[in-house]
Amino acid sequence: MYFFTELQEKKVLDKAGRAVGKVQDIGVSMGTGLPQSDSLVIARTRRGRKETVAIPWEWVASLDRSGVSLDREREEIWKSGHRAGGLLLGRNLLDRQIVDLHGNKVVRVNDLRLAEFDTQLRLTGVDVSQRALLRRLGLERAVRALGVLGIDLPERTIPWNYVASLEMHRPDLKLTVSQTQLSDLHPSDLADIIEQLDSAHRGRLLDVLDAFTAAQSLSEVDPDKQAEVIEGLTETRASNLLEIMPPDEAADILANLSRDKAERLLNIMGVREAEVIRELLGYGEDTAGGRMTPELLAVPSHFTADQCIGYLRERAPDAETLYYVYVVDDEGRLKGVVSLRDLLTSPPGERIEEFMNRDVISANVCDDQEAVAEIMGRYNLLALPVVDNDNHLKGIITVDDVIDVMREEAVEDLSQLGGLELSEVGAAPSLRTRLPSIAVTLVGGCAGALVIMAFEGRALPLVTLAFFLPLVLRAAQDIGLISQAVVLERIGGRELSAGELLGMAWREMRVVLLISAGLAFIGGAAAFLWEGYVRFGMTIAFTLLLSVFLGGMAGMVFPLISRNIRGELLYTQARFSSLFIALSALVIYFGMAAALL
Repeated sequence: MYFFTELQEKKVLDKAGRAVGKVQDIGVSMGTGLPQSDSLVIARTRRGRKETVAIPWEWVASLDRSGVSLDREREEIWKSGHRAGGLLLGRNLLDRQIVDLHGNKVVRVNDLRLAEFDTQLRLTGVDVSQRALLRRLGLERAVRALGVLGIDLPERTIPWNYVASLEMHRPDLKLTVSQTQLSDLHPSDLADIIEQLDSAHRGRLLDVLDAFTAAQSLSEVDPDKQAEVIEGLTETRASNLLEIMPPDEAADILANLSRDKAERLLNIMGVREAEVIRELLGYGEDTAGGRMTPELLAVPSHFTADQCIGYLRERAPDAETLYYVYVVDDEGRLKGVVSLRDLLTSPPGERIEEFMNRDVISANVCDDQEAVAEIMGRYNLLALPVVDNDNHLKGIITVDDVIDVMREEAVEDLSQLGGLELSEVGAAPSLRTRLPSIAVTLVGGCAGALVIMAFEGRALPLVTLAFFLPLVLRAAQDIGLISQAVVLERIGGRELSAGELLGMAWREMRVVLLISAGLAFIGGAAAFLWEGYVRFGMTIAFTLLLSVFLGGMAGMVFPLISRNIRGELLYTQARFSSLFIALSALVIYFGMAAALL
């Protein structure tokens, strides 16, 4: 067994034992089995210029780690007109990116493992370990020394059967066996691989896959990277993939492209597909219309059960999913819904309108996506029909879309609580979204200093007050944060009526009032025992009572106000809430101290 880098730069001798040059590369032929050595590329420096020549592998008489011996004379070797075909190990594979089809990830080739069979070398695998890099640098002894110290750097060789190379430089080198292996991977695994590649290699990988598999894989790519993948493809290829994808997913990708780019791709598509996608792009991104897919099955109400089953057999392959059968009138208005169980158990000649469920739960195209998710969760639906203001059936939202909505809304709620957009990607967007929060923090610190400075002329025991300052600020801000989380969880994406808001406010006020009273009693008693001074205990007690209650109310009010805010300012509302609570607590604390002490 050899490693390619062990043979590279080794001496090459002719039949008479004279030096011919050094091993530069080895060419292998790509057959049905393991790649087999086909040619040897030799290099030498002559008169200050580097010369190379390729010879057939049949001229190799023997080889070992000290060098290669040939069965031809030196003059004949350098007159060889042989061309190195197939795959060049050093040029096409070493230090290149490959796809590990077993681990479903992109790795770098640090060395190549070769096995000798009847004077032929076969490529058995690629070494992607850090140990291979150290071996190439001549630090094998250092690796062994690390092993003695208990630091193990194991070899990690990927069998060639699980390798797909994406960096073939010659146009005649294409993936053959690997193409089938790539197509056999699950689209989610292919999506993981695509996300790890740069734009050039993404295009190569998608070119290897058939259009349907490529479209499925693109659907599973992280939404933040889908537009980036499309940008790296030719417009014809990108339009073809978008045309195959479900319309709602294609619309989401086009919405993240520039208007000119999206319009060009739509113009290349088929008329019907482009028309459907244009309609979806007309709805808000966070609405039921923006989330729905128009690929559904709806049947006229006059169909019999037997006619409906025949219709489903014919049209089912074109549908996004088949959980329910929706019933519409002649003008496309939603009239009812039929489960597959009811359809299969009904008499063949019975009309659908006689046994359909007329009490259909549906969403309007303008409904908020979070409200849609709540409806589907409440009624345990696998799909929800979406209608317009005239009750025309426009599409359906499936349970997998709802899972995405719930994840996005959870990230958004956490972002609002933390005052930072968690989905930010890249240095520039991260800096832009963090600057408002940093600015609020800076202003808050200066405002707090001004509040304390306003009491500078009063005869107050500032050192003693400073002992309990962290308690006052922390208690008020923590209660505000908890109230904010409770309100965000309760309102979700719903539009609450005035009565519902008042009811929620009353419940939260009672809880906060009890907490503030309890903290006031405990904190006041602790302050009295600490200093042995009743008025100081009363100062801490009244401060906690008022500041904690005010903090809870601020934590409830600020999320309600921020619902109408968009952009980066949405994520600063937590900072504004914290700033307001902190300044209010400081004013109450020092005001109480000035009044009682």
